[in-house]
Amino acid sequence: MRVTRDTLLKLAKDAVEKRFKPDRNVVAVFLVGSLRPDDAVIGSAADVDLLVITNGEPPQEREIVKLSNEYHLDICYESANLYAQPRELRGHPWRGWMLWDPLLLHEKGRFFEYTQAILRSQFDDPANLLKRAYFFSAPARSAWSEMTLAPDSLAPAQYLGAVANAANAFAVLVGEPIPERRLLADFPARARKLGNPELLRLLLGTLGGQVTADFIRAMLPKWEAAYLVGCQSPRDGRVHPARLAYYKTAIEAQLEGEFPVAAIWPLLATWSLAVESGGFSDELTVGWKMTLDKVGLLAPRQEVAIQALDELLDALEETLEQVAVRSGI
Repeated sequence: MRVTRDTLLKLAKDAVEKRFKPDRNVVAVFLVGSLRPDDAVIGSAADVDLLVITNGEPPQEREIVKLSNEYHLDICYESANLYAQPRELRGHPWRGWMLWDPLLLHEKGRFFEYTQAILRSQFDDPANLLKRAYFFSAPARSAWSEMTLAPDSLAPAQYLGAVANAANAFAVLVGEPIPERRLLADFPARARKLGNPELLRLLLGTLGGQVTADFIRAMLPKWEAAYLVGCQSPRDGRVHPARLAYYKTAIEAQLEGEFPVAAIWPLLATWSLAVESGGFSDELTVGWKMTLDKVGLLAPRQEVAIQALDELLDALEETLEQVAVRSGI
């Protein structure tokens, strides 16, 4: 069967009709993410992102519902209390952009119309742009400080999280946050939009600057084997059996694109999360250590990686200062 946006949209609407409309605690349900635009291109694997707003505490934070081996629902549950102050949403990069232009699938009352109207007002004011950037930059610098104190015990997931936060602090100055699957692939366009393509070199420097497309291709089977183990009892909901094809097709597509090295990011990010689940054989661990060595996250090179992150964060802080000065903040 040929899968189109309309096919996936119908599946999403069916899920809303059966699961969420009868639930009195559900305030609203939105389609968000890459499927939202009318002209969205559906690849050979995709997720359908739903945001479910509930009264009181939601039953869970996140739920993955398998539709097929290639497609799944990715459902985020959040309390309506988090949306009670729409003006504050202007400074939240994820929630702010999710409610900027979602597709409303279900609503009780007038929650959405009221919230979106206030959110959109002054959304792009420099003060709100900076708030969204600081949302990412502050934890990135904090993580750098922690790693500086104990470089020998650097945790790859913590380091990669700091790099992703730094990249997205730049990204939100000129658009919405970049999801992890496309972080490196989409970053060059954001750097150009900021008028500083040199930022890509700094970002790649945090990953050692030695990765090649051939190396990523060689590691892909080892990554898949590790993912299949890690997703059996994941510590992080992003590592889920239904998401294997979603990540693998992204890696393969980026390897065939104009910037093939970008594929290292979804491979690294998901591999680090899978490893945290434990239960790995020595054979699987060897592949992971080879990859960490290639990106400079094994001893004795951790300090070099942390220094590269510091250089990226210095450029970020300089950029944020320039925005503040130009805006008179």
